[in-house]
Amino acid sequence: MKIDKRVFKESLADVGIGIIIALPVSYIVLNICKYYECSIFTTSIIQTTVFTIVAFLRKYFVRATFKKGDMYESKT
Repeated sequence: MKIDKRVFKESLADVGIGIIIALPVSYIVLNICKYYECSIFTTSIIQTTVFTIVAFLRKYFVRATFKKGDMYESKT
């Protein structure tokens, strides 16, 4: 199996950014839910929704950034 280096770099960047974003997002969501005294189930639903939205946006911007790089490389 041959590894595509560009895909590997994009995946690594996406996961790295995800890890950096996850801790503060989780902390904020949990503190907000604690403030409003949400149940564990409600907290879980809210956190899942927030992480899904953040992951979608993160993946979109990472892909757009790497796609821009692909276009630049094909012109040179």
